[in-house]
Amino acid sequence: MRFPSRTLLGAALLLTVSGAGCLPGSVPLELPAMTASALAERYAGTRAASGGERQLLAYDRAGDGRAIEVVGDLAAARTVVVFVPGTGFSLDDFDGTSVSPAGAARAIHARAAALSPGEPVAVIGWLGYDAPEMTDWQVITTLPAAKGAMALRRLATALRGKERVSLVCHSYGSVVCGQAAPGLPVDDIVVLGSPGMGAATKAELRTPAQVWAALGAKDDVFRPGVRLGPIGYGADPVTPAFGARVFDGGPGGHNDYLRAGNPALDRIVSIALTGEASCNRGSCQEGARPKALG
Repeated sequence: MRFPSRTLLGAALLLTVSGAGCLPGSVPLELPAMTASALAERYAGTRAASGGERQLLAYDRAGDGRAIEVVGDLAAARTVVVFVPGTGFSLDDFDGTSVSPAGAARAIHARAAALSPGEPVAVIGWLGYDAPEMTDWQVITTLPAAKGAMALRRLATALRGKERVSLVCHSYGSVVCGQAAPGLPVDDIVVLGSPGMGAATKAELRTPAQVWAALGAKDDVFRPGVRLGPIGYGADPVTPAFGARVFDGGPGGHNDYLRAGNPALDRIVSIALTGEASCNRGSCQEGARPKALG
């Protein structure tokens, strides 16, 4: 979701009026063992609960709802990608766009299958936290992200033993990934249309993972570049001072990174599969500004 400055200023006013209270946290969703038998049993149970045919690692209808969907064979996969969405998602819009949890998982998995046929890849659409609404004052803070980070860390830990694990984090989801990053057992953290990761530099994330950042040519995501306590998101990850590896986010806007035909999608999949974005003419550099396409 986009972070227009007008909405953020309104949220800041609401924060002043309402005070700095926190909504009650949610207990992270229980995960099964990552074995074929345990996963099959969990999928059968969540299908009965959800009334659908999805491969759901977890499913919770409380509040706005949470769900974690697997696309592909997770037990057999050597490479796993976890997509972390931004603001406003719930069970009602878990699917439907290329940046919704399920839509993103399908887009990444389909492109991975096209670019590397036969490679055992699984993609997880992760709505394991209560993603804040744009009308919630907490959206201008790292508070919901910190709660989500606890659940995301649990999933990443459960995936230990896979050959490669990458996080693809969109919009406010990149704040969640930043809060989860310290010591997280993943190979790559890819942030798309990020307002910030809750840190001033990559070093502050204290992560062993390679950190990548992309910003589309028409993405107008609000990037305040500051953080005061829990308010704000920290530095813009595509600025040279942050220190991420920046790659071209393609010609589109805030919700276009995973659309079919966007070259950014191929770069994201390449990072997940190989640890490299396969960029040409130096468009993937430490701290470089993204090259805008015309």
